[in-house]
Amino acid sequence: MRKDEADWKNEMDMDIDTALGRIGGREPHPGLDGLEERVLTIIADQPARTTAMRTTIAGAAFALLLGVGSVVYPAPEARAKVVAPFGVPSPLTPSTLLLGAE
Repeated sequence: MRKDEADWKNEMDMDIDTALGRIGGREPHPGLDGLEERVLTIIADQPARTTAMRTTIAGAAFALLLGVGSVVYPAPEARAKVVAPFGVPSPLTPSTLLLGAE
């Protein structure tokens, strides 16, 4: 058996309760002292993220202005022109000739 396989086998044979007991018996890492206070201080020092709210409010105000503006200054009424797809409609088109045969 190779050395890595022996190490792996020893790690797999280790009882979880024994491992947790060894960890629990140690002193906590000194870097953990005051960790919670440091994290909360960093969070409190960050500026409030109001950019998204300001953008939303600006977009809503712009949409409101567009809506009011379209009522106050209406666009001129649109009139559609009758356009034949292939030029001027002829009285001799097949459809008119068939209708006249009835």
